[in-house]
Amino acid sequence: SCNVQDPDWKIGFTTGEYNKESKFLSTYNALFYVDKIPVFYLPYFSFSTDNTRRTGLLRPKIGFSGDEGLFYLQPIYFAPQKNWDLQLNPQIRTNRGVGLHTELRFADSPYSTGSVFMGLFKEKSNYLLENDLENNKHYGYAIEYDRSKLFSNYFGKDAEDGLWVDFNYLNDIDYLNTIDDSDTTYNQLVQSTLNYYMKRDLDYFGLYAKYYINTSAENNDATVQELPTFHYHRFSNSILADNIFYSIDYKSTNYTSKDGFDATTHQIDAPIAIHFPLLNDFLHFKASENFYLAQIDYENSNKNGDGNTIQNFHRFSLYTELAKPYQDFLHTLYFGFEYTIPGSSRKSDGFKEIEEDTTINEFDSLLLNTQENVSIKLVEYFYNTDGEKLVAHTLRQTILMGELGTDEYQYQDLSNDIYIYLNQDLSISNISKYSHKYSRFSKFQTSLNWKIEDYNTSFIHTYQKSSADEVDNYLTFSVNTNYVENYNLFASLNYNIEDDYFKSWQVGWTMKKKCWDYRLTYKEDRAPDSSTNGSTNKRGIYLTFNLYPIGGISYDFVKESDVE
Repeated sequence: SCNVQDPDWKIGFTTGEYNKESKFLSTYNALFYVDKIPVFYLPYFSFSTDNTRRTGLLRPKIGFSGDEGLFYLQPIYFAPQKNWDLQLNPQIRTNRGVGLHTELRFADSPYSTGSVFMGLFKEKSNYLLENDLENNKHYGYAIEYDRSKLFSNYFGKDAEDGLWVDFNYLNDIDYLNTIDDSDTTYNQLVQSTLNYYMKRDLDYFGLYAKYYINTSAENNDATVQELPTFHYHRFSNSILADNIFYSIDYKSTNYTSKDGFDATTHQIDAPIAIHFPLLNDFLHFKASENFYLAQIDYENSNKNGDGNTIQNFHRFSLYTELAKPYQDFLHTLYFGFEYTIPGSSRKSDGFKEIEEDTTINEFDSLLLNTQENVSIKLVEYFYNTDGEKLVAHTLRQTILMGELGTDEYQYQDLSNDIYIYLNQDLSISNISKYSHKYSRFSKFQTSLNWKIEDYNTSFIHTYQKSSADEVDNYLTFSVNTNYVENYNLFASLNYNIEDDYFKSWQVGWTMKKKCWDYRLTYKEDRAPDSSTNGSTNKRGIYLTFNLYPIGGISYDFVKESDVE
């Protein structure tokens, strides 16, 4: 037992033997007791007393679903070397099919970790037809690798670099849904990422790549990939004088897709700024000259042409940063004006044609909003005498100047963020944007976090309305309590108010003691899958039972149905 003096549970047996070399304890005629009541008999029971990595069977996962039948997954673990191990996860779902997933974990240097995951699940023909699934086999693989000090040791002690690889391939979204019996909801747009950077002194070099698989589309031919992006940044530094600063940022991205879309973009941003303190540091003045170049090349695409745009703009800032202590609190304040004046701007004829012809959202970043405008910003904090934050408040307003476009409005959305910390256990926040053009809130999000004695509550309401009158209106709520000793009662929901349906909700409790615990949950969730409906409603009971230190079991009873 975990607690020999006064055990909540124990295992009694008639005969036992301990192998000092393998560090395995084997028992015969084992009887499991809750307190002093026998509840379960096993003719043989054994477990390892060694906490080092070793080859063997891991704790199985067991569940039951009304549609999928009995679920059983038995992990098999291999640990032949200290720097790598392998895990096999064979599974069976009696009404649905069988699968095998494997994971290889390794560390090829003191500065790196990696894993390779792959798997296959095969559907039974009757389940495939009844649920109208796209494929009878769901397969895929993933590679993750994280490495620092890859090449930086060759460039001096001040150099720093890092590599991150997260590559994913799958034939449909049900490959992720059938890895195990978890209730995780996956995004139908699956992303693979490769990032490498090197930094030394004031210079930063980055090489990035993004590859997307759209599991909701018939094929991936129209999905636009970013392969690759090159990034150089020169951090802000003084030039000519201590109060004159410059920085450089260059980025080049290649967009491509299988259906013939290919484009290369180049962006250069190079501001030069000068700073003056005024009135004995009561005010600060900053002026900057900003130069920007963007280019698109469609030379190897099913579109034609190329184009570029060159812009520069002037920016003037006047701001103050103050702090004043009072008897019971400290107040800090930033208040500033920023005035932006467009300078020269030129777009080639090819760029204008591309701008009118393309619908790729990523190209929005190629156009700077350099229209003449004034931006006003207020940031303030209140602290108590112990240095604890009481209030945080930010207010922003941008006003467009000069001639306005057809869809433009002089007063941009007013942004107001406020966080109130009533005490360590209670906080209220509101993030809002008010549209002067439509005389309404374009976003209004209120959050409440409250902890009082044994209760924890979180409440978030979000309302958003776009210029096209598209509304997002949803509520998330969670509460849990430890009012009863050793028990945590909890509930949560995610409700779409606009479309009048529950995205998910759950209720349950957890019992925790020193030597054992269990968690019982009832949950309903809407999850994407590869059926023609695109998603499935899952509702069921989840039970997890743990005995310390020997492990535990989990049991799920889940019913799936099509979304109506």
